[in-house]
Amino acid sequence: MSSLTSIFDVVRGWPNSCALQYSFKQKAAVSPDIGEGTVVAIENEGSLPVVDRWTSDLRSTGNLDQPWIVMRGLDQTDAEYSEKLSCAKLRTGIMFKVACTESPIPGDSVYANDGAPTLVQPDGTAPALGTVVAYNEFEGWITVES
Repeated sequence: MSSLTSIFDVVRGWPNSCALQYSFKQKAAVSPDIGEGTVVAIENEGSLPVVDRWTSDLRSTGNLDQPWIVMRGLDQTDAEYSEKLSCAKLRTGIMFKVACTESPIPGDSVYANDGAPTLVQPDGTAPALGTVVAYNEFEGWITVES
């Protein structure tokens, strides 16, 4: 069950369309638990893939970062038994609505800073996660196409 106070929603691309979805465990050292609407990236913990909050960057090897967005966090009922986060890969055509404290205009690029969507490019060279397609200043959310 989702949090009734959450603004996060997938508008297009999941579950029956273009976004790649997978479930991952949260990295052991991460606190507090990762919730829905958080941007994460896959890391290795031992030999298992796990996720942690992500900040946009251009990796030193020149490869683009590979961000995912959490659709179901550990605070939700279905995670009680699986202990896994349900995530959708970004940059696959997914469109989602997420809380935002900034004031964007449609067409602005969106990045991630410690898992939170932001309009500020963290390192000056980071590729965008997506583009703002709608903004509701009264309810405090943006719709992002990635």
